[in-house]
Amino acid sequence: MAETEKKASKAAKAPKAAKPAATEAKAPKAAKSAKTATKISAAAEKNGVVKKTDAYTILKKRSGRFAVKAANGKWINAEEKVKILLGAGLIKAPAKKKAAPAEAEA
Repeated sequence: MAETEKKASKAAKAPKAAKPAATEAKAPKAAKSAKTATKISAAAEKNGVVKKTDAYTILKKRSGRFAVKAANGKWINAEEKVKILLGAGLIKAPAKKKAAPAEAEA
């Protein structure tokens, strides 16, 4: 008998109220402006892509250094990477050190 009373009390309860209408009325999205292009480039830079060509993609790491990835998905390292970054103007050529003058023995 107790089970039938529980079932009856559940059936007698009123259904839950619908969600308030405030969630249905969302604010309209802002219209796209002329700044969209700068936002897109900022987003691309945030993701790390600095320059993308058919042959390679230059990425900027969080450390500030650059990485170069070939179109086939392999990473480019060493002298090839330096040539690509110099060509893109992202780094300067390393300055050659002057030879230390030999100490005069007297």
